[in-house]
Amino acid sequence: MKKSKIILIVFVLLIILLGATVFMYTRTINHPLKSDKDSIVVEVNEGEGFYTLLNELKEKGLIDNEIFIKVYLKLNKVVPKVSKGTYTIKTDVSLSEFLKTLETENAVKVVIPEGYTVTQIAEVLEKYGLFSKEDFLKAVSEYPLPDYIKKDNKRRYALEGFLFPDTYSFPIGVKPDTVIKTMLDKFKSVMKEAEKEAGVTVPTNQIDEVVTKASLIEREARTERDRPLIASVIDNRIKKGMPLQIDATVIYALGKHVDKVLYKHLEVNSPYNTYKNKGLPEGPIASPGKPSLIAALKPAKTDYLYYLLDPNTGEHYFTSSYPDFEKKKVEFGY
Repeated sequence: MKKSKIILIVFVLLIILLGATVFMYTRTINHPLKSDKDSIVVEVNEGEGFYTLLNELKEKGLIDNEIFIKVYLKLNKVVPKVSKGTYTIKTDVSLSEFLKTLETENAVKVVIPEGYTVTQIAEVLEKYGLFSKEDFLKAVSEYPLPDYIKKDNKRRYALEGFLFPDTYSFPIGVKPDTVIKTMLDKFKSVMKEAEKEAGVTVPTNQIDEVVTKASLIEREARTERDRPLIASVIDNRIKKGMPLQIDATVIYALGKHVDKVLYKHLEVNSPYNTYKNKGLPEGPIASPGKPSLIAALKPAKTDYLYYLLDPNTGEHYFTSSYPDFEKKKVEFGY
């Protein structure tokens, strides 16, 4: 083969290689994310930088080509800014749109505290100006239920307890369904973490029960010490066929906050009232955080049947003796 032909072949191959590289580079810049879903949830942890996030997305197979992304940032002298939060990002965005979504000035940062109900979450989202409380509650009522949530028309909201409490960043103009999906995806992720830390695997048909129990723990516990102990009381009372008699369920049944549960409140006719009904309430009464989920999965081993808050320590006093419980009520001024 003549030298000129070899040179020509090499030249053509280089042109093809260059063309392929330019094509792949352009495709990556225009569509950096890779997923068969319409959107993905991206979580940025405290102190995490963009390149750490990029590596995490690469490991999850959600980035088309991280090298081209780094080249783009270098050539254009772009210094990405990211802020702690959970972001829902459409998979058809360009790289520049992706970067903008991660900037706090282009998103609304929303803090959902642990122990909030669906109604309280709706009020928070309205307060941040994302949409009205009524629009969110309507979306919650109409949202298709995942297979791990019990379908029960006696519940106030089927999604109660499953909208995970956390710090989120949502783009302005976000739809209620996107917010719901983001919070449910976060729940699934944290539930797996809780199972791993507790050393258990929960069957899909038992997740609902775990979250219901965790929601009681969330609303009752005042300290980390309390959580597994309250979990043990719940289990012990159920095993003995005793009603749980948890005030937080009465407050949820009332549908309004009361500073003190009175005897008249205990008569409220509701499947959530654990004074009138044995066993767990009809469903979760709030969104539990990860510590409460772990406590529900791994309760302390005790014979405790009663507890009440010690105003002197801010922790609950636990006992297996009813006379001792009554004595402490007098001592604590109840």
